[in-house]
Amino acid sequence: MSFNQIVWKMAKVHYRKYIFYYLCNSFAVMFFFIFATVFFNEQVVEVKQTESIQYLLTIPGLALLVFTVFFISYAHSIFIKRRKSEFALFLTLGMANRDIARLLLLENVIIAAVSLLSGLLAGAVFSRLFFLLLMSGVGLKGVSFHLNSQMWIYTIIAFLLVFSVAVGRSLFSILNESLATSLKSDKVAEALKLKSPLFGAMGIIIMIVSLVGLYYTYATSNNGGEFLLLWTLTTLTGLYISIYQFTSFFIELAKKNKAYYYRRLLLLTALDYKFKQLTAILMLVSVMIMVTILYSTILLFTYQATGEEVISQYPYDISFIETDQKNHLTETELYAIIDQDENPVREHLIIPVYSHYQQSSYGGLDFYHFMSLDQFNTFTAREIMLENDEILYYLDMDPAYSGDTDYIKAEILPLPDERPYRLKEIIIEKRMNFSGPFIVLNHSQLEFVKQQVDGFEARMHLINVENWKETTDVVGDLQRQFSSYNERTPAMIDVAGERDVEQSFFYVDSKVEGYSANKSSNGILFFVTTILSILFFFGSFILLSLNFFSGIEKEKEKFKKLNQIGITAREGRAIMTKEMTALFFFPTLIGTTLAFLYLVAMARDVGGVLETPIILLHFLIIAAIYHIIQIGFYLYVRKKMIARVMAE
Repeated sequence: MSFNQIVWKMAKVHYRKYIFYYLCNSFAVMFFFIFATVFFNEQVVEVKQTESIQYLLTIPGLALLVFTVFFISYAHSIFIKRRKSEFALFLTLGMANRDIARLLLLENVIIAAVSLLSGLLAGAVFSRLFFLLLMSGVGLKGVSFHLNSQMWIYTIIAFLLVFSVAVGRSLFSILNESLATSLKSDKVAEALKLKSPLFGAMGIIIMIVSLVGLYYTYATSNNGGEFLLLWTLTTLTGLYISIYQFTSFFIELAKKNKAYYYRRLLLLTALDYKFKQLTAILMLVSVMIMVTILYSTILLFTYQATGEEVISQYPYDISFIETDQKNHLTETELYAIIDQDENPVREHLIIPVYSHYQQSSYGGLDFYHFMSLDQFNTFTAREIMLENDEILYYLDMDPAYSGDTDYIKAEILPLPDERPYRLKEIIIEKRMNFSGPFIVLNHSQLEFVKQQVDGFEARMHLINVENWKETTDVVGDLQRQFSSYNERTPAMIDVAGERDVEQSFFYVDSKVEGYSANKSSNGILFFVTTILSILFFFGSFILLSLNFFSGIEKEKEKFKKLNQIGITAREGRAIMTKEMTALFFFPTLIGTTLAFLYLVAMARDVGGVLETPIILLHFLIIAAIYHIIQIGFYLYVRKKMIARVMAE
């Protein structure tokens, strides 16, 4: 029988090894490609340099890089470790090192090619599926699905680079390892070094420093996300060290209670070995759980905040500026457009103003609205008094976003030169849909200004209806009516391109359009966050499954030997359950804790969790849902593992 026939027969007998190896690589390709369809999406690229998207991709991008490198390397190491004894057998039968190298390269080239083809195809299908689900589920319109060359090229290059390094390391190890070591490779436990609880304490200190630094950065800087990558890398470094030394530290504490320690000696030593052996997996799963919970919380908060933000930005459902020549409708015509039976008007305020425009320093137009003190006091429920030489400066906006108001004091206002005016007060609050600015004077001074300052009489209409979400058609009809009317009347704004300027001034401002605009602008953020949450949600479960099911044969051998020294099947199941519980829920606990601490730090951008407690509620909801799913998955895996390990 030739060597080729021997190799082919062994491959057929151990086909499950090849299928397992192929599926792992194919999944890694699919995982990376789905992320690439998000990262290189044209709409995402256009806004990637803005703070929300650029910093949003920092943590998951880093986690994906670690995941890709580790997952491919780990799957390859499992495959090669199972094959080393076969290669050693070939060498004893007379096969040369050159033949082993050729065989290893041929196998991996075929598996890499098939993995790339199936992974890219699956990635394209699933990324398209995710997109369609988002489109139909939430009406996402801000992102269009497409595939481009960058997505394919970067995925192929990243996979081949990591895969080639993994194969090269294995080839070097096999060709330089002794024949005896290779023959018993699957019988030898991995040596673990550096058991130092003090070293583990150093890892915890590194994590604390990174979390404090992250919080301080977001608390003191307007661009706290600029340092997110640095603090994330520091956290991962401390997390790896802490996990590696966690059980050593715990065992040292347990030894102080002799009764507790010796009753659990077998479990503690097993966990010590597995925690050190699986440190990379536990760290990566912890990070993926952290990303899933953190970004799902951000997603839920952003989605809900869209409606609340619009309500705060638009106190009135419909508003517009009217003159005798622009946006002019009688009350009967206006109410005919607003269906009083289906969606009646609850409030309709008309505020007369005197509007003035002038060339700004940057080449555009600055608009000012003069308002009488009586109108202002009535509208704002105040009792302010103004002398003839006093004015109020009113900005209709949220004070939290007004910034420094010193520029207002230095602003050259369009007031008559004949009379000097003193700025009595600057008032900034959100009460209407027009930001202004408004210059408030008493009645006699307003009449004087109208005679001295070039402008036009206007009326601001502020309307609230029963249900603002049902005003899309009303706003559309108003815009068409106004546009048709305005085109038939002469221009009021005497500048180049006056039609465009008038359209930007005489428009219909509505809550429903603000909601649509916010939803569209948040569409990319929503799209990216959703895809990342789904990817890392499934990725964490797949890593845990790979960890448990790849070691079934070792677990069988372990419990056979334990049975020989008197450990019953019931006791064996109890030990396995405790081991799996620790390995399953340790990264879940760590990931949830890190997600909470990162959320507390990142929430400083919106005033902190105490100012927006709804974030904490969202976090608790997401974490609870994730843990319920995790428990269900754990029960399923435990049942399968115990059944296969304990089977005769």
